Amino acid sequence: MLGGQFLLWSGLFLAADPVPALPPPVPVGPRVGVAAAPQGYTITLARGPAELLRDMVDGADEKAIAKSLRDEAARKKESTDKATADNAAQLELVAFLVSSQLPAFKKALHENMGPHGVVIRVSGLQAPQVKFRKPRPKLERAAQLLRETMPLLPEEARDAVEAMRAVARTTPLVWKVEPR
Repeated sequence: MLGGQFLLWSGLFLAADPVPALPPPVPVGPRVGVAAAPQGYTITLARGPAELLRDMVDGADEKAIAKSLRDEAARKKESTDKATADNAAQLELVAFLVSSQLPAFKKALHENMGPHGVVIRVSGLQAPQVKFRKPRPKLERAAQLLRETMPLLPEEARDAVEAMRAVARTTPLVWKVEPR
């Protein structure tokens, strides 16, 4: 009779106090990662680096940055060198992008900071291969050798090289910040 009461009480004890469910495990990976994606690339930041980026972007004054870029562009426009004048147009474009996109990026980082960081997805136009503005024969040869030896590399090295190629080949048009 005593053994039956013990089983009854221990069963009630276990039934009354359920074990709480644990959150699903989070895969451990590098604190900062870049990976190739269709039409672009992704940047994965763990919580620490994501907070560091958020704090740095918060401290940036997009109006002051854009003004200094425009001032530099105006200075370069006065040059008689055609390459320097083309560089001035690019600086003006960057100044426009900074003034228009930085506030939205700040807001997206604040709103989408997940418990494990953020994933930034960048997509845009992709060139078939990395292009150099000026002829750089040694660098072009190194890129060609890398393309030829890609099948011989370990999978991790291939993924890293492919990610860097995606960054170099992509002209960013769209970005999205997602929680991790």
